[in-house]
Amino acid sequence: MNWRQRLGAFIGGFDAGQHHRRLRGFRATRAHVNALIAASGPDITARARWLVRNNGYAVNAVESWAANTVGDGIKPISKIGDAARKEELQRLWLAWTDEADAEGLTDFYGLQRRAAREVFMAGEVFFRIRMRRAGDGLTVPLQLQMLPAEMLPLEQTGSHPSHYRRRTQHGVFGAVPPQERIGQWNS
Repeated sequence: MNWRQRLGAFIGGFDAGQHHRRLRGFRATRAHVNALIAASGPDITARARWLVRNNGYAVNAVESWAANTVGDGIKPISKIGDAARKEELQRLWLAWTDEADAEGLTDFYGLQRRAAREVFMAGEVFFRIRMRRAGDGLTVPLQLQMLPAEMLPLEQTGSHPSHYRRRTQHGVFGAVPPQERIGQWNS
């Protein structure tokens, strides 16, 4: 035990940093989380999906987490003073929520629930914003397409001419504050 460990034991310190009987044999890895995900991310994701398909407890955990995370979903409230414009905007929003899913499987609130399930199982999810033609017959010519985490290869990293680019658990972000998304690889 070095002097820092003895000092930590003397003044209390963090339990996780102590070397008492319970933690004496615990040797945690010091590898960076991105290196760990790159090494075993696909296997972990595949196993999580298998568990959700084949284990009732896993299904209940996913459903419970998604329900508690999303709740009723995003419901915007307009601060427009003109009542007629506010009503029109609300009507467009409600019409769009029914047409938001590019795959036609669910509505906007169902997309939020599916995204929460995906985040619980795979750690991330991506959405592609799809602008539609006016002739497609949609109230608002915009739809969202949900892409699972496997659509973004873990080994695919690179640099952008104007920004540093890296793959993190949440996609590709620029190195310049405020860490805005600058791009992503899609297969």
